[in-house]
Amino acid sequence: MPESTPVARDRGRLTAMLAAFSLPLSLFAVGGLLGLVALALASRELRRNPGDRRAFASAVVGLISMFLGGVVATFFLAPPGSPPPTADLVGTTQTEMLQTLDGAAIPVAAVDGRVTLVDVWATWCPPCIASIPMLEAIHRDLSDQVRVVSYAAEPRSTVVKWLERRRLDATAGRLDPGAVPTYPIATRDGPPLALASATRAYPTIWIIDAAGVVRFKLEGMHDLPTLLSLLRMAENPAPASSGSDVEPGPTAAPRTEPAA
Repeated sequence: MPESTPVARDRGRLTAMLAAFSLPLSLFAVGGLLGLVALALASRELRRNPGDRRAFASAVVGLISMFLGGVVATFFLAPPGSPPPTADLVGTTQTEMLQTLDGAAIPVAAVDGRVTLVDVWATWCPPCIASIPMLEAIHRDLSDQVRVVSYAAEPRSTVVKWLERRRLDATAGRLDPGAVPTYPIATRDGPPLALASATRAYPTIWIIDAAGVVRFKLEGMHDLPTLLSLLRMAENPAPASSGSDVEPGPTAAPRTEPAA
């Protein structure tokens, strides 16, 4: 049954009010959420009446508020001031040790001739979580050539609780088992890691050759073919010059940590 005209007008008025309020409130980040709601309502109205100018204007204002709110939210999440310069570790030899969740001490670089992939990540980082199935597939299918280890820049207790929830969700069928990491995980409670200190965004993948030399650094999410290509290149001896630094991927979370 079609809606009455007064109901449609009331909804249009509400959408316009949300859009109007979202624009100034976007300076306080929360306006981005209001803009999202206004955009959703306006889009619904436009589907019913493509010629509704007020709905179109509300959608535009809502979109602008979402953008401004996102910019402001990113500013608040980023640490104050300019980030300190980080060392360029590509081309250096790594001899540090990692302490995994089960208490084992393992070297950062493999000692059995394999290439090592070190993933520096955090449980609160969506791109990091989205990368886990790809890393797990490499760990499962290429373990004779590539050694996958990870360093979570968080306390051990946080990572253990997160991992337990993932395993429960996988057992209950709410999560694909491939999204639960089975490769070694170290945390910041263990020995300090130079690769983690030199990380500017999460996730960052460091590729280390069999001699322990850091060959590549990848910031953000990357596709599997790119990653496999670099892993194959790392199987060959490092050139006389320093290694290569891969540009950041399309998605990367700034290296910030949520308040405890």
